[in-house]
Amino acid sequence: MEKISKSARVELLAPAGKWDVLEAVIGAGADAVYLGGKKFNMRLHRKDYNFTEDELKAAADYAHEKGVKIYVTVNNLLTDTEMRELSSYLSFLEEIAVDALIVQDLGVVKIAKDMGLTIPLHSSVMMNAHNLEGLKMLEGLGISRVILGRELTLDDIKLMKTRTSLELEYFTHGDMCFAQSSQCYHSGMLFGKSSNRGRCMKPCRWAFDLVNRESGELIPVKVPGPYFLAVKDMCLLPYLPEVISSGICSLKLEGRMREADYLAALVGFYRRALDRYYQDPVGYTMDWDDFHELEKMRVRDFSPLYAFGNPGIDSVGYTGEREPRFFSKAIREPEITADNIKDSPLPLPKETKNTAKPLLAVKVGSKSAALAALDNGADLLYTSGESFRSQDKPWEFADYPEIVSRARELGKRVVIGLPRITMPWEMDRTLLFLKQIQELDPDGVLVTNLGTIYATFQDTALPLYADYSCNIANQEAVKLLKDYRVAMITAPLEFCCEEILAMPGEHLPMEAVIHGLLPTMVSDHCLPAALLKGKTRYQFCGALCHERNYGLRDTAGQVHILEIDQDCRNHIYLANELALLPYLRSFYGAGFASLRLEIPLYNADETAAVTKIYRKELDKLWEDVDNYTFEESSWQQLTEIRNVPFGTGPYTTGVKAGENQKESEKQ
Repeated sequence: MEKISKSARVELLAPAGKWDVLEAVIGAGADAVYLGGKKFNMRLHRKDYNFTEDELKAAADYAHEKGVKIYVTVNNLLTDTEMRELSSYLSFLEEIAVDALIVQDLGVVKIAKDMGLTIPLHSSVMMNAHNLEGLKMLEGLGISRVILGRELTLDDIKLMKTRTSLELEYFTHGDMCFAQSSQCYHSGMLFGKSSNRGRCMKPCRWAFDLVNRESGELIPVKVPGPYFLAVKDMCLLPYLPEVISSGICSLKLEGRMREADYLAALVGFYRRALDRYYQDPVGYTMDWDDFHELEKMRVRDFSPLYAFGNPGIDSVGYTGEREPRFFSKAIREPEITADNIKDSPLPLPKETKNTAKPLLAVKVGSKSAALAALDNGADLLYTSGESFRSQDKPWEFADYPEIVSRARELGKRVVIGLPRITMPWEMDRTLLFLKQIQELDPDGVLVTNLGTIYATFQDTALPLYADYSCNIANQEAVKLLKDYRVAMITAPLEFCCEEILAMPGEHLPMEAVIHGLLPTMVSDHCLPAALLKGKTRYQFCGALCHERNYGLRDTAGQVHILEIDQDCRNHIYLANELALLPYLRSFYGAGFASLRLEIPLYNADETAAVTKIYRKELDKLWEDVDNYTFEESSWQQLTEIRNVPFGTGPYTTGVKAGENQKESEKQ
């Protein structure tokens, strides 16, 4: 029988955080190893992990002597300050002939292209590539391999593979996230340690109660513990034939902070199974004795997660008994009260970039709220891409002509929003929607991920407005998106005030969110269906999301809004609403073209009143900045309109540039 050639086999890709791990996983049979240097890398928790430049060169030489490839992670989300040394580092990696770079930041892609770098680029899972249109954009940018979103099924991947020449990589084992990749901001906003920068404090491992968010009433659940978001470890070892047949080129094992003994054993299990499969694909069967040995050394319990569809309750370790470490616990979020509104915790801009008055932008979740915002002072209106269950009714196409018409009458802009997540089965609907709205000639489209950027650019002539979910933190990324007809960038949600104020640049206008509900996670796992019925949306859950408005109460006693959209996707928010109304002076001269109220869950009356208050304060500030004082009566009005706790959110607790390196140096 003719054996399958080595070149036709899927690659077994192992992590390495230290030299002894590198030797161990190569000795155990890894075809390729991914590792990081001491900078531009998402795993900088500990000084004793990752590789110096001398060690990276030695690692590349060692691996190549063994016939193994080396992929270096340059996969952090970077600010302009942090990117100053990037070019020299990329040149060094090319000199030592590593086999690929794993990248997250579009700014890194832009610099690599401008340098004419010849090393292949692999897009990180943190690029959140989860549809064919996103793959097309990455291919156009010169990416050769895409590490796919973990919510894609093997069937999705098989279909996508027939429509792209890109190499496709998929996680097959290890620690996974509750939220969609790159779309969890909780740790970054609350602790200043971002999951997009490799320092996540894992609020998904907190204990929660499910409550009625209006009454505070505790809702009994049918699961055995309070760890509602604590996803099990992924394990696809029993399903290798299905994984291989999906068309992926590489099986990725997670664990760059794991020790040598653990990873060598893990690689060994997958190596033996793959070798047996390729020796005799027809006669291949799972070695269950081997699997039971793997189970004995597991950290958490196992799940195939989304490989075969939405796994529901089977994907969560509700008791927390196998959780190896709780990185954080719930803490009270910073709150603004009547006693501290006069003492601004926000700095003024370090330099005056532009004193022109910014637009007042408002994102809304219903037609009635849209009209209310326009009538009460919004210069720029965004419609949300989601129809949230708590709103008076879902979006309908008939809503948009009336909104665009009203905006035209008032001389205002309307930008129509697309969903944050558009999985393959949702993109057909999105493409149809783009064709419909182009006929209305709105002022633009609010794009949210790689796929919606590409589709809007290709299929319409409309300007693109890049939302915060695009995670644009530096001017190189801005320049890249300018080539895609992007007209405005939204600053990331996770960064602290000093970083946000420094972000506006000369290439594209930038907007900052200054008020509203800040999303911490978005997930395809439906909590009401899982917790109350033990089901997913595909198992006739009974539409429990229509019965009440839900919240998650943490152990600090704070309630986080839990909102469900039209596709049963769950959105979780910070407990305190952002309200920078008393501190608008910090934005004068910072150079923002627009300041946004992020209020898609407000009703029309709330939208009208809050928009009116911000309109008044912005006009007063820009009319006479030297004599401007904030009126406490405005704060009183705001608290009467929204009887909720307000806070400063990430502006006082968010990410600071360079904290990765500083933290590493402390160890």
